[in-house]
Amino acid sequence: MTELDGNLSEWAGVARNSGPVTVDRYDTPWVCIVAHPTWLEINYLKSYIPDRDHGLVALRGALDDALSYEGALIHELSEKCESGVDSRVVIRAWVLQVVYSVPCAVQVREAVGYNMLWRWFIGYTLASDTLPHAKKFIRDMRAFSADPRVVEVVYRCLSDNVRMHTEACDFCVNFGLLHTLRDHHTAVSEGAENPAHTDDGRDQTMNN
Repeated sequence: MTELDGNLSEWAGVARNSGPVTVDRYDTPWVCIVAHPTWLEINYLKSYIPDRDHGLVALRGALDDALSYEGALIHELSEKCESGVDSRVVIRAWVLQVVYSVPCAVQVREAVGYNMLWRWFIGYTLASDTLPHAKKFIRDMRAFSADPRVVEVVYRCLSDNVRMHTEACDFCVNFGLLHTLRDHHTAVSEGAENPAHTDDGRDQTMNN
């Protein structure tokens, strides 16, 4: 602390002009002094967007537009979020799983820990923002992907913007998953509306 107090002005000057200065304590890195503009660049997630034409920028805008019409759904899902985040964060994370064909929610949550572009996409502003509890967030992603309303919104959004994400060379949209989920929920809904039963044990569709 004595050395830090005595050299703070000098080290701050070095950090401003030459780059970060690491201060050790007991031979172990303790604090790092960086210039304010450097810290903003490191911490502000928009600085990690490679360019304004990147596919995720357009996709984020299209998805946010679609979700803006789903106020009641967003509120309901946010109330159910185990991870305590806005439900739009979870939905965007699931969209990443779909458009990059990531095998599971676990891998998406892991990637958000180090991929600053993905972290910006799901709704964070600063790299220093605390991420949600991993296991709870993964459970939320799985629950939302099983909600037919979420599937329909995402399906409609991606279908309406096919050209946008087909031109993004790093996307590999898993439309097979979306079609399967959508067809499954449609079949379940139709089955609930038209229950099949007979007294002699044979299946029979009953119209309402």
